[in-house]
Amino acid sequence: MNSPVRRDHLGSAAFDSLPLPAALLDARTLCFIAVNPALSSAFGYSDSELIGRPLAVLQERPSAHDGLARLRSSNGGEHTLYQHVRTIEGDGEPMLVWTAHPCTPEADVQQVDPLTGLMNRRGFEACLRSRMAMHEGTLIYIEVDQFKLVNDAYGREAGNDLLLQLARLLQSLLRDGDELAYLGGDEFGLLLKYSDTERGWQVAERLRFQVAAQGFEWRGRSYGVTVSMGIAAFSETAQDFTELLAAADAACRTAKQHGRNRIEIYRADDGELQRVRGEQSWGARVLEVLEGGRFALFRQRVVALQAPADPGHYEVLLRPQGALGWTLPGELVLAAERYGLMAQLDRRIVLRALRWLSQTPAELMPSAAVNLSGSSLTEGGFAAFIARAIEETGVNPERLRFEITETAAIANIQRAIVLINALRELGCHVALDDFGSGMSSFTYLKSLAVDTIKIDGSFVRGITKDATDAAMVEAITRLARLRGLTTIAEWVEDEPTLASLRDMGVDYAQGFYLHRPELWSLP
Repeated sequence: MNSPVRRDHLGSAAFDSLPLPAALLDARTLCFIAVNPALSSAFGYSDSELIGRPLAVLQERPSAHDGLARLRSSNGGEHTLYQHVRTIEGDGEPMLVWTAHPCTPEADVQQVDPLTGLMNRRGFEACLRSRMAMHEGTLIYIEVDQFKLVNDAYGREAGNDLLLQLARLLQSLLRDGDELAYLGGDEFGLLLKYSDTERGWQVAERLRFQVAAQGFEWRGRSYGVTVSMGIAAFSETAQDFTELLAAADAACRTAKQHGRNRIEIYRADDGELQRVRGEQSWGARVLEVLEGGRFALFRQRVVALQAPADPGHYEVLLRPQGALGWTLPGELVLAAERYGLMAQLDRRIVLRALRWLSQTPAELMPSAAVNLSGSSLTEGGFAAFIARAIEETGVNPERLRFEITETAAIANIQRAIVLINALRELGCHVALDDFGSGMSSFTYLKSLAVDTIKIDGSFVRGITKDATDAAMVEAITRLARLRGLTTIAEWVEDEPTLASLRDMGVDYAQGFYLHRPELWSLP
């Protein structure tokens, strides 16, 4: 028996890292070829005491079939476990992979979904980890395309019945050795025993066709139902459990983005799939930022143009921690919005800014402007949170400014009005950011009781070269003066632009020409 060769076939690192007792057996003699540390630890045998000896050393009643088994430890103790045995084909004779699992009723219940009767996510993940140790299999991630529609239109009872019908159909189409699980929501997981994506595609296509053909019947009426699927073979991903799940999920999301009722295969060199996986990884980054406060606050000076004695103020800028230092927040913000975490991120930033502002003398930082997202506008308790934070930190509210983008304000006009009024009642200043970017900028300005207008930088940057941009900036400035509002021009990048803004009567300017953002607050 050439045990080193056969053990390499498994991949010793994955095999050794299995948390369950596991062994590689000769299929003909049932003798141990390799054992993992968990087996040695559980039963007290060293590798040398088991390798080359039969499985009967452990078993009271020798058996190489799935099921309950009474196993003996080296000190004579007995354990009742559920043993799972699988055959794998090597270059030579076939081998068996033997694993031992807890078999208490509680453990069994915890791994079964009560609605569908399928393995649940917990059980599926355990099964997946076991298969990965053998480098054997293909994962198919399945999402029901119309599940939310059915739930919303007909209620939870209909949604549950749809899941049950799908579970029965999918299970009826499986082969021996395939593992199906309900993962929650509208998601199923299918683990195939083959590592060939072509076979995986054939299985997925058969499932997709059968689901579409069966549809969904509810109270005597039939409705069309389809599924989208993502396929990831073990060989196409890094040999890591979370990487495999993320790859299959990314392929499934791509299938949905391409029109649903489709199948996508994950390939490591696929640019679009890498983009989707990047979005998923940023979702995890958002949680890290929220839970660990892994972000810095930078500040950029806003300079007075018309009143030399005016010290101006600073805008606070978010910078998440990246591999090479503090990075721009664009992808983090997109992910936070996608996963509904933007309001929580706003709260973390506001609280950090207030705490640091309370420790910074007014002569060094007269006031700080913090950006608020559209999510914070729609959160009913945000103004109360600001009030508590001001009281907790003892910051004079006049040193605190909030910037709300014009597009977010217009999209949530009624809530924006309520929040802006509440912030001003607290004594804070409010600015309407990116003004001029919307089609109805001037109309909505009548409804929003802001103190300041920040002129969209796309107009400011071109005022010395484009007459239309210059006219737009002049019009905004005149309108603001008529309404008693101050103006800030952003994206100021050179002296000619700064001079033009001063001549037009713009009150403040901000941009790299005047001040590059500098680090203000570390975690």
